[in-house]
Amino acid sequence: MSAESRSGVATGGARPVPPPPAAGASWEVFTRGDARWLRGRGCTPEVAFEQAAVALCARVTDPAAVEVHEEVPVACEPGDLDGLLADWLRAVVHLMASRQLRFHCFVVRMDGRRLFGSAFGEPLDPVRHGARVRVRGVTVSGPRVRRGADGQWTAECEVEV
Repeated sequence: MSAESRSGVATGGARPVPPPPAAGASWEVFTRGDARWLRGRGCTPEVAFEQAAVALCARVTDPAAVEVHEEVPVACEPGDLDGLLADWLRAVVHLMASRQLRFHCFVVRMDGRRLFGSAFGEPLDPVRHGARVRVRGVTVSGPRVRRGADGQWTAECEVEV
């Protein structure tokens, strides 16, 4: 029998188990002119951030092709939601580039303007994950986090990976 910690990080050789996706959550990658944008939507800012990170990862590889073998913690602390989105996405790209990881999904919790997240994925496997884009860094422009009239939160920005 294997054990898991309260945070979901596997111990004793077991794989971490991410929670199921939030109802109504979605992500997309789209263009405006020559610029590539990504957008995450959800019932809370946390879910919108999770989905924006999945959209970012989709620029690199299909998240459905990534298995969950590792849970990697991420923390960010800027002053406003727009800056927090930019820092969050930069942290995800840093993990992909520096540790050669690919991610399937994310969990975000906010405490005030601090973000505590987990990225669920595995080491890069060029055969299964392909090579859509080589990750070196990210330029994030125009980050916007807003609540719409429908109550849904949207986290979007222009990205260059």
